[in-house]
Amino acid sequence: MRQTLIILFILFLLVSLSCTSSDNKTLLVKGKIPKNELEKGSQIYRAKCMTCHRKNGEGLIRVYPPLANSDYLKNKLEDAIRMVKYGSGKMIKVNGEKYNGYMPASGLNDKDLSLVFNYILNSWGNEYGRIDNEIVNKIKEKK
Repeated sequence: MRQTLIILFILFLLVSLSCTSSDNKTLLVKGKIPKNELEKGSQIYRAKCMTCHRKNGEGLIRVYPPLANSDYLKNKLEDAIRMVKYGSGKMIKVNGEKYNGYMPASGLNDKDLSLVFNYILNSWGNEYGRIDNEIVNKIKEKK
């Protein structure tokens, strides 16, 4: 139950930040993600996100937003990062569907947050690039 609330909070934090999103291209850094970092991100995903967003990132329509092929992640990455970090209760629209639940704060440190995002941004057909701890820190400073 607690994991579900955390995941919901993260999702809705992503939604709440959508109004202040910056261009994703300025958030992404160049370079390939090391395999061991993707594996660590996968472990964090399984522990913190999978209960709601499901094993393959498909979510549950109108309840938990999908992360796989998500237009929200592609276009509002900064908002998504804030939602995961701080939680949110605002409505978001993902792939044409509205999601209006509560996303709890993840409790992840900056390193783990960047690891799980890099996993999500590059899994299930997503090819959205990568972020680093510095990007997460800059987003936190804007709060």
